[in-house]
Amino acid sequence: MSDRAAKSLPAPPILRIARLNKWYGAYHALRDVDLAVAPGERVVVCGRSGSGKSTLIRCINGIEAFDLGELEVCGTTLGPQASRAELTAVRRRVGMVFQQFNLFPHLTVLQNCTLAPVSTGLLKPVEADALAAELLARVRLADQARKYPAELSGGQQQRVAIARALCMKPQLMLFDEPTSALDPEMVKEVLDTIVALAGDGVTMVCVTHEMGFARQVADRVVFMDEGQVLEIASPREFFDEPRHERARSFLADLLHA
Repeated sequence: MSDRAAKSLPAPPILRIARLNKWYGAYHALRDVDLAVAPGERVVVCGRSGSGKSTLIRCINGIEAFDLGELEVCGTTLGPQASRAELTAVRRRVGMVFQQFNLFPHLTVLQNCTLAPVSTGLLKPVEADALAAELLARVRLADQARKYPAELSGGQQQRVAIARALCMKPQLMLFDEPTSALDPEMVKEVLDTIVALAGDGVTMVCVTHEMGFARQVADRVVFMDEGQVLEIASPREFFDEPRHERARSFLADLLHA
């Protein structure tokens, strides 16, 4: 194959999910989920509470084990019996932002950001400090570096959590309802931060109920219900012409909420 032909081939997916199944006892939480995400793509996952969205995102990062199927995340293949080494390889390449901020209360903002890259050997302390300062400036918190989490608002804490995840130089960012624990006035500042990341080409999968954000940022919208992926479409197709009845019902309820 010529170099020109090789360059024209699409890049392999950064995330590939195949026939993923997860049970909690008798409860079938994920049912044959298939999804592929390309480098630089922004995917929003939506659906009603209990539809399996957060379970899916936690399986991608190895926080939750799954029972059947296969994941390929940033070049590492995970099966139901993934080893510690395989999970560690994935977590070093994947950034995760949770519903709750999960910051260490006894560490300053700067220390929260530098802990993981230093402890894993990714960066030397001076390098980690420089990168953390750069990323805190990026999320408009450069002046808060010496403060502790309790001294910050909820929106500020979530932006610190985003900067902390970016300090590991992830290939893929996962967001699990990043605004659900915030007061309404703080939601915009966090969404603006994620929108800026999307504009920089960061590959992301975001579970959210913020449909305005999905319209603005997503390349594709994934709609889940009862553990299944029922629809994958562009934002225009999903919001203007949803194909599945459950998707139409979900959107109608949002409009009348």
